[in-house]
Amino acid sequence: MGRSEIRISIARPLAPVFAIYAHPDLWNWASFQDSRWMSGKPWEVGSRMLIDPGNSFGIIVDQVVTHYEANRRVDYIAHFGGITMQSQVRFRALSENVTAIESELEFVGSFSRVAGYAVGSAIEQGARQFYEELKRECESKIPVP
Repeated sequence: MGRSEIRISIARPLAPVFAIYAHPDLWNWASFQDSRWMSGKPWEVGSRMLIDPGNSFGIIVDQVVTHYEANRRVDYIAHFGGITMQSQVRFRALSENVTAIESELEFVGSFSRVAGYAVGSAIEQGARQFYEELKRECESKIPVP
């Protein structure tokens, strides 16, 4: 079992940061090869998305929203390459103009033995890149208050 925690601060207010993260046009600002909704309405519990990171040995992530609270929290269950991952993403205002995002990932599976390397570090690196891209998008698109 692997576990990772990521914390990031974005120098923008909570509501616009969450709006960019939870936009129905799924993560078009991220460097994924493809990300799209496959079933359900965007951001409803039970809605399913497919994500092609583009740098993952051709593995596609099948991810389901399991909890959604606007401006507060989104949880997922994801399956990819023999791995099951549960993630929780929490948003909170540190101040009027700074948002904190805390992400917890827990995963189990056997892909790392097949691929010949520790998959945990690759998952964490990909998640960190995603949040850095979100930070850049928010700080470049949302006007400074």
